[in-house]
Amino acid sequence: MAHQWEPPELCTCCASPARIKDCFLNGGQAWEIEKSWCANAARIMPSLPRVYSEEREFVRRAIRFAVQERDIHRFLTIGGGLPDTEPMDDYVLPFTSGQVVYADKDRYVLAYLDLLASEHDQIDCVRGDFHVPGTILFTDVIEDLLSDGTPICLVLNGVLDATDDTEALAATLGCYTERLPPGSLMIATHATVDGLDTDNTADLALVGQMRQVCQLFRTPHWPQRHLRTAEELGHLLRGLDLLEPGITFTANWANPRRAGDRRPAESLCLAAVAAVPSLRTAYASVAGVRASGRCAR
Repeated sequence: MAHQWEPPELCTCCASPARIKDCFLNGGQAWEIEKSWCANAARIMPSLPRVYSEEREFVRRAIRFAVQERDIHRFLTIGGGLPDTEPMDDYVLPFTSGQVVYADKDRYVLAYLDLLASEHDQIDCVRGDFHVPGTILFTDVIEDLLSDGTPICLVLNGVLDATDDTEALAATLGCYTERLPPGSLMIATHATVDGLDTDNTADLALVGQMRQVCQLFRTPHWPQRHLRTAEELGHLLRGLDLLEPGITFTANWANPRRAGDRRPAESLCLAAVAAVPSLRTAYASVAGVRASGRCAR
């Protein structure tokens, strides 16, 4: 008999980022509080649903690239909210070696993931906080995932922009990259207003709208979102090998069907795929040492 999912009892005073994303992507899991939040955010920035859609499509293309071009069949997705299972079902799970591990701290998301894992032997979930790497890296599931040294793909979608301290974020990220086997990939996205011309009235208005939406995320339970430039994202990914076309916009990355009716910068989201090199750089080693306190169990 199939498992019947019963969402856990949760505080409903604040909109959940996971269900906000689900609402914009028409996933069907949003509550009234998220629907109201999204309606308000879309009034502020009418292009916001498209921003979310282009981010999802980039992640799907990047997952397909990892499987088809790099022969990677094992994935770790951290803090991605309610999962977009389509690319995993289509490209990962058909392989006998395919494995997907989701890590999150949102209890609602974890309840959903528990059900998903109960129905698929190749899917696992871990309760952990990206910003406390030990809560994820030292779990049995992740240690097993990394134990044989086979490359994996780490997916960080909508995670990096939840903190404003770039140096602390770089140290945290170093904990993960130091544990990834050589040849592993990282798929990352980040909110941005890079590429917009603030001397242009329409672009200046879009910058203001994006900043206002980022502030809307701030609640007693969730942080506001923060913007970074491509240069700042590059700093976070230092020590990894950026794959072509480097850091670009989500609508641009390996997208032969990019719409010609808008500029890539209007995606308002940076995209990157980077590889763990065979020989670690001195910077990466130092970053791992500096981050050792955050990597504690």
